[in-house]
Amino acid sequence: MSVCNLQDLAKALNGQAVGDVALQVTGACEPQDAAGSLLAIATSQSYMERLPLGQARIALLAEGTDWQSLNLLGAILVQRPRFAMVGLSQAFDHRWRPGPPGIHPQACVEPGAEIGPGARIGAFCHIAAGAVLGENAWLGSHVTLGEGCSIGPEATLMAGVRIGAEVRIGARFIAQPGAVIGGDGFSFVTPERSAIENVRETLGDSKGAKPQAFARIHSLGSVVIGDDVELGANSCIDRGTIRDTQIGDGCKFDNLAQIGHNVKIGNNCMICAQVGIAGSSVLGNNVVLGGQTGVSDNLFIGDNAITGGATKVLSNISAGRVMLGYPAMKMEAQLEVYKNLRRLPRMLKDLARLKKSLPDSDNSP
Repeated sequence: MSVCNLQDLAKALNGQAVGDVALQVTGACEPQDAAGSLLAIATSQSYMERLPLGQARIALLAEGTDWQSLNLLGAILVQRPRFAMVGLSQAFDHRWRPGPPGIHPQACVEPGAEIGPGARIGAFCHIAAGAVLGENAWLGSHVTLGEGCSIGPEATLMAGVRIGAEVRIGARFIAQPGAVIGGDGFSFVTPERSAIENVRETLGDSKGAKPQAFARIHSLGSVVIGDDVELGANSCIDRGTIRDTQIGDGCKFDNLAQIGHNVKIGNNCMICAQVGIAGSSVLGNNVVLGGQTGVSDNLFIGDNAITGGATKVLSNISAGRVMLGYPAMKMEAQLEVYKNLRRLPRMLKDLARLKKSLPDSDNSP
């Protein structure tokens, strides 16, 4: 739907077209940049105030807005503007899954691989024997599918995505450029008890453990991912050591997320940029981890829990908790601690003045 009229677009967005509903829409932009057939996104008061800076004729507005007072020829009124952006952005995204179905002549599909009907495979892709690619899947250039992996229908794998052997992924999966699924977990051990183990047990004392070389533990498990999952650019999901790493339906990962071996994540979780989840931790459903959150290993985070940015989770989190800080604590408690820290310089100055006002203890009778 790269070009449509206002009425058709409103129907697609489950909104109401008003004014001249036959006006053509060729794209979307911010209000100050609008002109001609570009739809101005003016869904809040601050955006509406920018309309006079451009030459908007048509706009996307929140339901109940007096569109006629904005000197527009037409508008689309929607109940939830932010959600309307889903359909609007999809309609005008010219980059999305370009090109007809088929296999590029410079792609390598090994014998025994199964390619579903309607799939598009870009240049320099490599699909190993035993791999299964679902119908209508789209692979950008330089995508690698390992032996025996399985990817469901309508998947979109952008340039440079790597899928390891035996990984199983559900329907409508999206992976941004450079994502890697199914690399080995970060598992190493020393012949004798190490300083790391002693420090962790004693919280500080290495007990004189001698330096040793690390030996790798191979990852015999794989990765299992549900339906409607999206993985950000350069993110990694490691395979399990013995059992599989598991990602539930509907999870969304931002760029540079790192999911360790044996981790289990429930449904509809949101993992923001630069989050790191250490091995064997378990997340419930609808968990949100803010950017740069770190989760230590073998922990549990309950359903609907939320962490603020840069939170460091060192112990289990109960369902529904909102956490912040290092170490993570309830957000209201962390904010109170922060306020008290800011008061410390003033309190120390007051204490110093009070100390000066007291008699010298050495000269007191």
